[in-house]
Amino acid sequence: MKGITVKELLEDREYGLELEVVAGSKGLSRKIYNTKIQKLGLVATGNMIYMHPHRIQILGNTEISYLMSLKDEESKKIIKELCKQDVVCFVITRNLKVPEYFIQEAEPKNLPLLKTKLVTSVFIERITKLLEERLAPSTTVHGVFMDVFGVGVLIIGRPGIGKSESALELIMRGHRLIVDDITYVKKVGAIELYGESPEMIKNLLEIRGIGIVDIRRLFGASSICDKKRIDFVVELIDWDDKTECERVGLKEDKYRLLGIDLPLIKIPVSLGRNVSAIIELACRNHVLKQQGINTALELEEKIIKTTKATKRQ
Repeated sequence: MKGITVKELLEDREYGLELEVVAGSKGLSRKIYNTKIQKLGLVATGNMIYMHPHRIQILGNTEISYLMSLKDEESKKIIKELCKQDVVCFVITRNLKVPEYFIQEAEPKNLPLLKTKLVTSVFIERITKLLEERLAPSTTVHGVFMDVFGVGVLIIGRPGIGKSESALELIMRGHRLIVDDITYVKKVGAIELYGESPEMIKNLLEIRGIGIVDIRRLFGASSICDKKRIDFVVELIDWDDKTECERVGLKEDKYRLLGIDLPLIKIPVSLGRNVSAIIELACRNHVLKQQGINTALELEEKIIKTTKATKRQ
């Protein structure tokens, strides 16, 4: 199961968590698997039944103020119970003073006790984004991923069918490459998939007969994109008179990826066909559909109306 360590939270600079270790530094290898965090709230009053295990536990001004307001024995009892729970780590926000007994309990248990300057709401927003990004379900797909007219299109097909060559022509038309050959896909939220390039092959494109070329250096920074939502999939297939292809556009095929069904368009490839122009057209048509304009359905409605009018005559 995918997870990240508490140490990775401390080392992160992208999300600006501003964390520092107060106690339990030997437990920084503890792993986080849950994207959800918990603000202790009622748990800090001693109601341990409300504690959700295996999560990052956050103490803000309310929790710390309550603990500091109690008599020493009562406060120590609650803190002792908190440190007995199955917790990944504790984070105290707003740079608040950490109760000394909390440090004394956390240190021998190797339970990471962290501190941040951020206010609770900001920290929760940032840590949630980090966890959703790092712990998102992911996979790799053999294909080329492009940004065409702002649409994220994943181009798949058998090896040698012309995926990279189509991508090159699209780049020369002013569109952007995200990744060639291996697309790293992450599921973000419930219904969105994002594609990006593995670091090793970033900006690179393989063209048979030429070899591997650096698109950023050849065409400039505007020709590449680091990350993009996948909007639909184009599958390049070999032209065959026996293969049935959609002629009108009423039937919508789907490509299932990480439990999400993406629109799938199959484009037959043959000598003389301008595949990149057809992909461009598919992207333009996708944008229209997103705006509620479906040409195939409009045509069908016209045919039905004309047929009904003819029958009445």
